[in-house]
Amino acid sequence: MMSRLKQSSSSPCFRCLLLIMFLFSCSKTNCARKVATTAPSEVRALNSIFQKWDTQAPKSNLWNTTGDPCSGLALSQLDSVFEDGDNNPAIRCDCTFDNNTVCHITRLRVYALNKVGQIPEELLDLPYLEFLKIDQNFFSGPLPSFIGKMSKLGLLSIAHNAFSGPIPKELGNLKELYLLSFGSNDFSGTLPPELGNLHKLQELYIDSCGLGGEIPETFANLENLETVWASDVAFTGKIPDFIGNNWTKLMSLRFEGNSFEGLIPSSFANLTSLTSLRIGGIYDGSSSSLDFIRNLKNLTDLVLRNVLLTGVFPSHITELQSLQKLDLSFNSLAGQVPSALFNMRNLENLFLGNNSLSGAFPMQKGEKLQTM
Repeated sequence: MMSRLKQSSSSPCFRCLLLIMFLFSCSKTNCARKVATTAPSEVRALNSIFQKWDTQAPKSNLWNTTGDPCSGLALSQLDSVFEDGDNNPAIRCDCTFDNNTVCHITRLRVYALNKVGQIPEELLDLPYLEFLKIDQNFFSGPLPSFIGKMSKLGLLSIAHNAFSGPIPKELGNLKELYLLSFGSNDFSGTLPPELGNLHKLQELYIDSCGLGGEIPETFANLENLETVWASDVAFTGKIPDFIGNNWTKLMSLRFEGNSFEGLIPSSFANLTSLTSLRIGGIYDGSSSSLDFIRNLKNLTDLVLRNVLLTGVFPSHITELQSLQKLDLSFNSLAGQVPSALFNMRNLENLFLGNNSLSGAFPMQKGEKLQTM
């Protein structure tokens, strides 16, 4: 039986069959890529953008702009390849258009390369762009309203630059956005109510962005939010009650260094998916209770620092067995701290200073508790 198999595998017909199978496979995958070329208008646009930003494709020839940019690693669909530090700046292409003959640029990343300049209008000539990440550079000027025409964008990340002026209301037209990041810039004004139209938004990073004012009521529509980092933003008014009622998918919320007043809404008890909650610096208004945390069993990180907490230290906090960090300092909590708190199995950092607590430290503490 084995001898027959060896004979058949060495026969001319068998080798022909292998060749036909290879050619068929090639025509379906790699060979199609070889004949596909980047849309000429996108080649011109990319070259113009890179010229204005004084940048070029990586010197290691991972892909190129002198010929067809949709080449080399630009054809890889792996995020690990696109985000690789040596592949920077980076693009990603999709070459499945027009029967696998046309490539369109779908991703652009120019990350932490100390580049200067503004956002050029040539970006509109990349109509299939889904991902734009230009963080940690020195880009400046306004965020242009024409970005609202880039309808396929799912990710827009421009944090850690020197952009200024207002946030254009046209960003509300980007209905495919799932991530928006513009923190650590010099913007002015308030959040446009139109951003409440971004129903697919899951992640919002706007720390230290320069904005202020109240959070628009339209943000109640952002029911798919999972992460909101908005520390060091001069937000005024009360923390909106709709956060607890509408943002029920939240896993991480940061409001530290704002200008909120009033209490922490009791509706936060509905945020049972939260793993991290950080609120710091509420100076005016009614005092807040810790009752709302009773149901937040998934918390690993709870920081409520200087937020006008009052009442007796709650014993039910020891039921949050996933806690790794607890900071309730600079409040008006009173009473004894339950000894079980010091023996929680995952707690590593505990900050309770500047309260009116009483009692003694327990004789033993948990092995992981390193900072008190």
